[in-house]
This record gives sequence, C-alpha cells and structure tokens, in this order.
Amino acid sequence: MKRTKLILLLAVLGIGFLMTSCLDEGSRDYTETSVSYIAVDNTTGIKYARTLTGKFIISNEMLQMQPGTFKFFTYSWNEENGTTPIGDTQADNVHISGDPVDIKRTTLQMTEPPAQEENVSFVAFDPPYYVNNREYLGDHWLFQYAYEAKKGETAVIDFYRMDDTEAVGNNVKVGIQLTITGEPDAGSSVTTRSDIIALNMAPLRAMYEGASQTNTKDLQITFQYYLKGRQEPIDSQIYRLTVAGD
Repeated sequence: MKRTKLILLLAVLGIGFLMTSCLDEGSRDYTETSVSYIAVDNTTGIKYARTLTGKFIISNEMLQMQPGTFKFFTYSWNEENGTTPIGDTQADNVHISGDPVDIKRTTLQMTEPPAQEENVSFVAFDPPYYVNNREYLGDHWLFQYAYEAKKGETAVIDFYRMDDTEAVGNNVKVGIQLTITGEPDAGSSVTTRSDIIALNMAPLRAMYEGASQTNTKDLQITFQYYLKGRQEPIDSQIYRLTVAGD
C-alpha cells in the first residue's frame, strides 16, 4: 500500500507546516506563520520570540505571553516598523494577526515506559524539529503527529528514556507512548486529528553533561513508537544532541 505523507497541521490550524514564509518582491518586508518560542531578555526584561525561521521578533501582544512557552501565529514586518535591540541582535517589531495558538509541552521522563495493555499507534509521526543548542528553543524539540480518536476523546503523549541493553556509548533510545483518554460521545465515529507537542530534553542533557567548558560529546538519539499498519515498533533515524564533555 502506498503511504502518503500527511501534512499534519492542515487539519488543526489550516496552514500545513510548522512554518511558512512570504517575502514581498523587491523589499525586505515579509509575512510568516511559524511556531515561536517566547523568551525574555535578562538585561532589559523585554519579552520577545525566537521563530523556527531563525528570526527574533517582538510585539505588544507578547507582553501577556509566558516566557518558556510556544505559540503558533502569523506575523508581518515592514521596514517602517523598525527593530528593537535584544542583546547583540535586532528583533523585528512585528504585527501579529489573529489569535496565537498554544503549543502543548511535556518533559522527557527518565524512567522506563509503563506497560500498556494494548499499544496505541500513531497514524503519522514526523521527524522532530530542533536546534542543537539549548538556548534557542529552551532545549525543546518539536514533534508533529496524527492519531485517531472519537469526539470527546483526547490524546496524551509521553516520552520516556528507555534502558536499551543493546545501546553503547552515548546512544539513547526514547520511547513514545500515545494514550487516548476521555469518554467518547455516543454515536461518534473515529476521525484523524493532528497536533504539535514541544518536548523538553533538558533532563537528558543534565544526565549526560560533563563539566568541561571546551570539550563536547554527541548523544545519538533514536525515537521508538508504534505506527498504524505496523506490528513492530518503529525506530527513527538517529538525531544528534551535543552536550558538554567530561
């Protein structure tokens, strides 16, 4: 059977990508839709956002946003708006269109995943978006996924560091469990839904990180999960996380 790739955000947000960008021809003006990480400048106390397109942006709407959270929204900038200095970087003064959407967050659990009576499978699970730098996204990795549920049901995703007896050196395996909770509405049918979640990988960094200010080491991370139509769990490709060495 031919497997077609789902554009996961299409059903939820009507966009279709973690980030999209549109530049005005002949100028630096732009409009983008992106997941953004809300941060605060420690020197000035100014709240701003770091986008998946690599921009620093700032707007009045961010005054009520909590640092350390993720938002999905559309924003635009033109040269007349100017910029605001954030440390050594200039943040674009943008206008946010519509209501920002909150992105769910969770933290990697450093324990074995609990046994499930029946493994619940994803319909699709995309490769993570991450920056190999603890600061830019606050050590978070972003995942897009699709699952099946009835009206009244909710998906819960948990990430666990697995004790892999075959792992050597700095190899790490993370198990992903999908749980469907809630009471389905009477007569409702199963539909496919999609969402994004931000995973805090700081506990893994803390476990492996040494005290060296110069040496580094690379963790080789794979993710394991169940996918609809497959009997055995899927092991992802390897992703690299650089931490301080010993």
